[in-house]
Amino acid sequence: MNFIKRIGKILSERDTNPKFINSLKKVREADQLAESINKRLNELEKRTRQQTVNL
Repeated sequence: MNFIKRIGKILSERDTNPKFINSLKKVREADQLAESINKRLNELEKRTRQQTVNL
């Protein structure tokens, strides 16, 4: 938790490097994309199991 607080403090400073902020944004976007893909894969897996059971 201290790590998260430190990142928040760094980001709240005005002189934070814009490249660093952009890289964090890209990491967050990639994390959101991965989460979305995982949700979709889980849905497909559930459907496949249900179809297998019905056979």
